[in-house]
Amino acid sequence: MARVSEIPRKKRPAGNAAATPRAPHLAGDPDPLSQAIEHENLDDKIHARLRLLLVERRILPGDRIQVDRLARTFGVSRTPVVNALKRLAQEQVVEWALRRGVYVKRLSTRELARLFEVREVLEGLAARRAAPRITRTEVDRLTATFRGLDLTPHGPALQHYIECDRAFHLRLLELAGNPFLAHAMDAVNLMVFTYQMGLARPPAETIQEHWVILAALRKQDPDASEAAMRAHMRRTVERMDQEADAEERRASPAGRGADPAGGTAAATRWTRLGARIHP
Repeated sequence: MARVSEIPRKKRPAGNAAATPRAPHLAGDPDPLSQAIEHENLDDKIHARLRLLLVERRILPGDRIQVDRLARTFGVSRTPVVNALKRLAQEQVVEWALRRGVYVKRLSTRELARLFEVREVLEGLAARRAAPRITRTEVDRLTATFRGLDLTPHGPALQHYIECDRAFHLRLLELAGNPFLAHAMDAVNLMVFTYQMGLARPPAETIQEHWVILAALRKQDPDASEAAMRAHMRRTVERMDQEADAEERRASPAGRGADPAGGTAAATRWTRLGARIHP
């Protein structure tokens, strides 16, 4: 039997389907840590498996990634694991610390706000391009997804809302039909899903913005669809910046000892499902 190192690795062709953002792992699907990696195209397979673990928050920001342990778990040598981690470093989700190992990067709330500024532009373009391509039937289906949802800002109801929200944005990206946009959004979504803990704003607030986006899409109006989507994202950017301001005030000498639940922080604290959740 040929050794792992003897198997030629295939290069992933540019613009292939792997550039499309991935849906979250669903309950009942095989556990990504329990499956042995087949010995072909190892770099791509391990890279995809690690991305899934990050998106599922099985590996959290700040966690150390133990290369040898992962190699044993996947049943491969260190080399393809290291290669996959190097790709993730290029995607800015892991970092190599000198003499300390590999860690999942942490982003501050302020850095997340800047990431959402990029998302605002890309999601706006996706909505613009989707508008003339979307059908009334598709709009009806997307509308039905949000109608009647339990808007409780915690627990299973919140998780279900998050999944519906994510599917909505990914569907508009598919309808946009632009592989270069999909590639750019794939990189942004990986960071968003890895770093964002919960929702920046409660479902009862964001669902109203979804109705505005859907109304513009129903009219197949590119300008209105882009404007509605960008306003939706911009409000999240503003909320994150408010939270970052509050964090910086609490960290300042004057703010130490202040009630962490008071003031702006109480109004802008993120809606969370718990320690390990879908963003």
